[in-house]
Amino acid sequence: MPTGPLSDPGRRALARIRHFVHLHEQELLDLDDFFSQALPVLAEGLGCDRVSVWTYSQRGPQQALHCERLHHAGHDTTPLPPLVEQEHPDYFRELDRWGILSASDAPSHPALHSMREAYLQPNDIHSLLDVPFAVNGRRTGLLCGEQTGAPVEWSAAQISLMRQAGVIGSLFMHRLQRRGRRSDPLRFAG
Repeated sequence: MPTGPLSDPGRRALARIRHFVHLHEQELLDLDDFFSQALPVLAEGLGCDRVSVWTYSQRGPQQALHCERLHHAGHDTTPLPPLVEQEHPDYFRELDRWGILSASDAPSHPALHSMREAYLQPNDIHSLLDVPFAVNGRRTGLLCGEQTGAPVEWSAAQISLMRQAGVIGSLFMHRLQRRGRRSDPLRFAG
């Protein structure tokens, strides 16, 4: 996937997200407040109307992704049902192979075929940009940007922003684990 320099909104978004990380580390923002503030900033930087954060879980050989927080068009909404590898093998393979899934026309993307009727159409999702993040080489989460209503062509600057936000996500999760703030650092509050 091509990446490029960040746009001005992308640079501002990353600076604000880093500031929220700093406030969380100083215990001035709890985890819920962190995500309530960071996800709208990421959506604004990407120029899309839905952004979510997901966590990976492993049961035997199968992976699953669990929606922890979803920000849609100006407000947080109820998280979505889990995505299970057994039901969406092409999607998980694409993420494993490329470390990103960029679909400007999500309903016709081959890796998203299994999600078309159950996820994309009911949520009016036309474009999707997913970037997993890892701690110590183990995938722990995923950032997802989505556009509803009409498709968008994801730019190199938007892809770069998501990749850099994923790096921040990796470092943030690593610090959470290291600080031992939670019994299960892979699950977010809220």
